[in-house]
Amino acid sequence: MSDQNVLLARQPIYDTKQKLAAYELLFRPESKSDMPSFDGNIATSRVLLNAFTEGDIEKITGGVPAFVNFTKELLISPPPFNPEHIVVEVLEDILIDEDVVEAIKHLKQKGYKIALDDFVMDERYKPLLPLADIIKLELPAMNKEELQHAINHLKQFSASLLAEKIETINEYKLCKSLGCDLFQGYFLSKPEIIKGRKLPQNKLAVLQLIGELQNPAVNVNELNAIISRDPTLSFKLLKLVNSAAYRRARTIESIHMAVMMIGISKIKSWASLLALSKMEDKPLALREISLARAKLCELLSEKLSPEQGDLYFTTGLLSSLDAYFDTPLKELLLSIPLEGTISDALVHYRGKAGLAVHTAKHYEQSKWQAIHWSLLERFELSKVELNKLYVESLIWASEHAEE
Repeated sequence: MSDQNVLLARQPIYDTKQKLAAYELLFRPESKSDMPSFDGNIATSRVLLNAFTEGDIEKITGGVPAFVNFTKELLISPPPFNPEHIVVEVLEDILIDEDVVEAIKHLKQKGYKIALDDFVMDERYKPLLPLADIIKLELPAMNKEELQHAINHLKQFSASLLAEKIETINEYKLCKSLGCDLFQGYFLSKPEIIKGRKLPQNKLAVLQLIGELQNPAVNVNELNAIISRDPTLSFKLLKLVNSAAYRRARTIESIHMAVMMIGISKIKSWASLLALSKMEDKPLALREISLARAKLCELLSEKLSPEQGDLYFTTGLLSSLDAYFDTPLKELLLSIPLEGTISDALVHYRGKAGLAVHTAKHYEQSKWQAIHWSLLERFELSKVELNKLYVESLIWASEHAEE
């Protein structure tokens, strides 16, 4: 199996306040045909090397620890990486013998935190429970009663309890109510849809603002007026365009000047993002997810549609509106006048922009089998190239999320 056959992604882990606590670095062979030759030791080593050499690990993970799966061989002979950056995850299929127990004790002495993956009520785990810093409970494998029983049993140990494969806000709330401390999954990027619920006035105002900003017919003077009537939005946008990201010899002193110097499309995108940040019920982590997806779409445009980077960025950004408003995207878009290219891409994954959004969304959630690899290859977008662009988008989003 060559280096080209390993795909890398990250899965977020949140605390009880939906604050980002860590990521798990995920890696898989790019196709089922590679499974027979897929070596977990080599793959884990590559994940670590890719994370540390292709980009600053602290930028890839936002400065939080990275959970990495360790095979028995890697537990006994671990790579020499900083224990502050890595949580060693002991896989459920490892044969737990004296060598493994001693290896874990040695890793803890070096300062590594230990996580037990896919815990089940089994005697074989008994020697590791006092050594574990984190114990992972797989939600789909347990019903509510089984999960509660496991949590009650494990509370006698000092380990934090992590519920994994959380796909909805309701699942997060359930596991939180049962006593879990950490929650792993893509649930923040998905809407919590409740039938019959209407958007509150503050969210309607934000949606109306985004609709005005994204109107294809808006001109420079109208855009200036829309942004300038909101003092907070104006202040944040001027602060952003004068930041290190847009290094210029001359300070940009007005919204009109910003539009003229940076361009109407980019200003519309950034103003829309800043408008979304008004919704204080959504965590900062969602903003970073939105930014990374938007940036990956923009990077993909370099091969798919050069000169349309701003349109692809906007399309990627708007693809997360459903998570911000907890409303189906198709329903939200009825309130926003968009260019046909953008709306077709968002609703139907149509066109090259649709291919970019489809690719970005599925890659970020490590749903690699759903990606249209054959279509991407027509535009010279290989798996290796997409890996690089993905890491680049993560680093960029980490640098810009709090601006």
